[in-house]
Amino acid sequence: MSDGSLEQAILAMARDGALLERVRQDPAGGAAELGITQAWVETIIRGDRDRLRSAGVNDGVTILVSRWFQDDIADSQSQGKLHVDTETPLPPKDLPSGLVFAGGASHVPDLLARPEIDPDDGVQRLLAGYERMAADLRAADPDVILVTADCHFQSFETHHYVVGTAATHGGSMEFFKRPDLDLQLTGSPEMAKHITDAVRLAGLEVEEAPRVDLDHGLIVPLRLMLPRPDVPVVPIITQPHRSFSPYGARAFGAAMRSAVERSGLKVAMVATGGLSHWLDPGKFGSVDVEFDTYLLEMLQAGRGTDIANLEPYPLLDHGQYEFPNWLIMLGLVGPGVRGEVYAYEPMDASGGGWTVVRMDLEEEPA
Repeated sequence: MSDGSLEQAILAMARDGALLERVRQDPAGGAAELGITQAWVETIIRGDRDRLRSAGVNDGVTILVSRWFQDDIADSQSQGKLHVDTETPLPPKDLPSGLVFAGGASHVPDLLARPEIDPDDGVQRLLAGYERMAADLRAADPDVILVTADCHFQSFETHHYVVGTAATHGGSMEFFKRPDLDLQLTGSPEMAKHITDAVRLAGLEVEEAPRVDLDHGLIVPLRLMLPRPDVPVVPIITQPHRSFSPYGARAFGAAMRSAVERSGLKVAMVATGGLSHWLDPGKFGSVDVEFDTYLLEMLQAGRGTDIANLEPYPLLDHGQYEFPNWLIMLGLVGPGVRGEVYAYEPMDASGGGWTVVRMDLEEEPA
């Protein structure tokens, strides 16, 4: 059920008291009249703002179902909880042709630079998750890998998402006093051009960067998972400190679908970053396990693209500074694809809830 159809149903009842009363008396008939399911009618009638918000309905509309429909000025039906929908059937998969692998992994620098600061058993479980996904990526045998990471130690000309167009990319983790942890990659100018053309055709903005210096955002996951040294990589860099739009990230990923199909290549997509992770002074080192669990449950339920329905504040407030990187990947994959969690480790010393998740492109939704 789209957020638009739910919003229209709520507004229709708000404008027509007789309609609201008919729906209250006969939810099944109201569902047919409004063009939504009876389950959603019952959600609206009981004033469940939390579930409506998780479906992407605007807060200005959801408040009608409590303050207006329930005459509840205190809004007592809402607790601000995030809802994972496990009841609505998943839509059929609609994967772009040529996509052979998709997944996401944290790019925590300390995992390579100084793993001793975190508990050894947690580090080993996390590394085992990377090893497992690396094996999956090798088996997929991609012709090119698209990798998202956020901007750390770079500055670009615009505030838009950035696509690296160079024939080679290089860099090291010198800012973590580990210049020995370097990486040299082959680029794919042709694939980068496919992406920027597709994004602009969708009416979105993008910057083409002839140089993208690699930092830990790309070095950590690719040193652990790159299937072979010569596989071309296209870096896609987000700048969440300058523009933070969950919906925009998903739309960017969806726009890339035609680029993948037009390329004629076997394409892998790897998102990096997060989960909960703050760079703010005074907050670094915190981990929001509850919210990380919500995100992982959404991925496992095949509802990953719905995370973009959240307004920016909940993601930022809970430390999801880097989740736009994942939403680009999820927008490319499309709805109805379940994620399998290979590892999740909350680590205070290195400052986040670190995870490895593979998207199951083969499983059909129930």
